[in-house]
Amino acid sequence: MIIKPENSTYELMERIKRNDSEAFEELFENLWEPLYRRAKTILLDEDIAKDVVQEVWVDFWQRRDEIVNDNIEAYLMQSTRFRVYKELKRSPLKKDHLTYLDTVECHSSTDDVVIFNQTEQMIHHSVDQLPNRCKQIFKMSREEQLSNAEIASQLNISKRTVETQISFAIKNLKLRLSSFVFWIMF
Repeated sequence: MIIKPENSTYELMERIKRNDSEAFEELFENLWEPLYRRAKTILLDEDIAKDVVQEVWVDFWQRRDEIVNDNIEAYLMQSTRFRVYKELKRSPLKKDHLTYLDTVECHSSTDDVVIFNQTEQMIHHSVDQLPNRCKQIFKMSREEQLSNAEIASQLNISKRTVETQISFAIKNLKLRLSSFVFWIMF
């Protein structure tokens, strides 16, 4: 995501609330792709994923005055998740997928949630400990879900360098997290 330094998401949101379509367009251009990838990953259908993300953006524009500026990216990701879930409920072909999601949600206990949160914190902390370039490449790969070729193109480096950096990051994370995983198991 590339938001111009002078246009933080907070500032963009303030401008959007004043009906600034250019600010909306900038936010849209920067966040459409991650929202689309999130929807497509779950729905496994490009066209439906595009429709879902379009609905999220329409709803966002219509409700722009009601939205709090805390974390617009998180708000839009959550909105996408809810729209995806709604789409899964509507689609008869996706009933098995929805049943699986419901089952997973029903079986998670408080302990599971605590362990998940601790694990997530540990992973984020471990990623933050990586060298800057390695961390950047790893986040582009895992959080933004860019391909190695896309990362190489954006950073103007070879695809092999991207692969090496991701491999280094994974080995480093495994090493850092191995003792934590052992602790969780016992």
